[in-house]
Amino acid sequence: MRLTTLFSLIFLSAVMALAGPRPYSSNIVGDVNADGDVNIADINAVIDVILGGHFDLKCDVNDDGDVNIADINKLIDIILRGPVVPTAETGMYMGIIGYNQTLTTKELSLLDSTTVAEFNGFVNSLETQPGRLLYYSVDKALDALGKAQYPENLQNVAVVTFTEGVDQGSLMMTDKYETEGEYAQALNARIADQRVYGRSIKAYTVGLLNESIRDTVKFRNNLYALASDSTKAMEANTMAEANTKLQLIADDLVSRNMSETLTLVFPGVGTGTRIRFTLDEVDEETVDESQVYIEGTFSLKTRSLTNITYQGMTCTAGDSVAASSVDGMFVTLVFGGIQLDSEDRIVKKNIKEWYWIEDQGIWEASTEFSASRLPDVESTYSSALVMLLLDCSSVSGQNFNELQAAANSFIERMENYNTIPGMFTVNGVSFQMVSIEGGTFTMGVDSTAVEMGIANVDELPAHEVTLAAYSIGQTEVTQELWQAVMGSNPSSFTGDPQRPVEQVSWEDCQEFIARLNAITGKNFRLPTEAEWEYAARGGNKSNGTIYAGSDDLEDVAWYYTNSYAVGTESADYGTHIVGSKRGNELGLYDMCGNVFEWCQDWYGAYPEEAQDNPVGAETGVRRVTRGGGWYSISRDSRITFRGNEAPTSRSYALGLRLAL
Repeated sequence: MRLTTLFSLIFLSAVMALAGPRPYSSNIVGDVNADGDVNIADINAVIDVILGGHFDLKCDVNDDGDVNIADINKLIDIILRGPVVPTAETGMYMGIIGYNQTLTTKELSLLDSTTVAEFNGFVNSLETQPGRLLYYSVDKALDALGKAQYPENLQNVAVVTFTEGVDQGSLMMTDKYETEGEYAQALNARIADQRVYGRSIKAYTVGLLNESIRDTVKFRNNLYALASDSTKAMEANTMAEANTKLQLIADDLVSRNMSETLTLVFPGVGTGTRIRFTLDEVDEETVDESQVYIEGTFSLKTRSLTNITYQGMTCTAGDSVAASSVDGMFVTLVFGGIQLDSEDRIVKKNIKEWYWIEDQGIWEASTEFSASRLPDVESTYSSALVMLLLDCSSVSGQNFNELQAAANSFIERMENYNTIPGMFTVNGVSFQMVSIEGGTFTMGVDSTAVEMGIANVDELPAHEVTLAAYSIGQTEVTQELWQAVMGSNPSSFTGDPQRPVEQVSWEDCQEFIARLNAITGKNFRLPTEAEWEYAARGGNKSNGTIYAGSDDLEDVAWYYTNSYAVGTESADYGTHIVGSKRGNELGLYDMCGNVFEWCQDWYGAYPEEAQDNPVGAETGVRRVTRGGGWYSISRDSRITFRGNEAPTSRSYALGLRLAL
């Protein structure tokens, strides 16, 4: 030892006192006690382990498989030079363990397009042998998760275990446990308690119940013991079913690849004031029923929100958040690493602030808080860490080739972790396509609506339409996207590139789509009229509303009352930023109002008979437009309303939405 332990402690105490506190980081080499710093407390923790004569993975600072004086020397070096926060590339980190009588391991490393072949090659090289070290492989996977260094934005940590039977032999690999049940329960507790950079571990199990399994009770108990909750324990009767479950797990992990940062600006209040920020759509009558909120107690002295609870979300900001800035009466708090339980995104316009009135037992809305003045919610890709455990025991037999294929499919799905399904980027501009499940619906209206004067004759007859699955743009094509593809912006209402493009003819749209397809290699197109109406109705999730997402047009559309009647001097005159009103059941925005949207079809009369994937009239002189525009009255903004224009027509309320 370079310094005696006593002198080390005295010397280091003086150094650290002069240095002052260090900024918190969840990813510091040598932070043995996970308090956000490296100091004497960490040395004491290592000394306790040495004197206690036992091994603790966290105290093996130099990663040599032991805890001794060398680890104390390592800590002294770290303290003297300052803590080191390793940097690592954002993305999917993956490790694989094939287990039978031994463990065959691919160490945790970044999975991307350049390394995916290595992972596939490892899976293909696995071979079957007798034995099944099920518990031991999970134990070693948890060890591996706790030792490696990962990016600060780590969001998901998972263990995915596939097994075809019960454990065989794990008790021989350790002297800690006397029975298999004891080992399984210890692993269950470890899964629940272990944290990786503050993140809990999601443990999934997929068990193939084949004819060789006699003790089905133990088999099922293992699935539950090695899963983080009962929903993540999955039983399959065939390898095809097991493959489906593995892909569902991959999809679940991939769907959680993004976190959000929410910045809240609000007036400072007295110490002890209870504040709630609701993120779902509530009002004075329903605020107590909010399912998504951040709630805490304000401290005037420290300008912070304390004792924070998060409802309907996870957040890495912690239970106390200090102001990032104070501007006069306003305090700014930043909440990072947010993921909503619903897997939705935060909608800024839904955010409201409430104060708790103790003597009345009610929440009161803050009159000085405005969601429109908040900074935009920032979305960032997060990193993930997944250990995949594969049963390579001899009993696998012919299933083993299918397991290897399923594992490779899992790997290839996880390779796309940082790619949002349906998200495309063209020359730096991103846009989102939404998948629509196929289904059958009634298109048009019945004769009663026409007789009452609330619908037009060309919306008759109501007829059955069946559509295959397709994708449609989450929003209308923006001026930004048009500019990125075409190199110009023909729109009348400029000033914000997120407004919908207008002044584009049907023929202009065909040229735009041809160029877009040349860039992306995809087959984008305009939606058919039937596809447009089905999506506007909400597809299989339809609530049967008059307008796309509501019976109140004001909720979902920019139309005559709020965009034309306000007059040309108003900032609200004309088109508006896409997605700034509420979406419909499918998360599609501005299906009513803002701009009319070109459809692919020629305009013509509806047929009476049922249709499969109709494409409209065979010939015509005018093309269909749908959805109404910013100057349309409510009657002309209905889901079933049909417009039509010559293919060469352009106007300041005529744009498009993509289909795929």
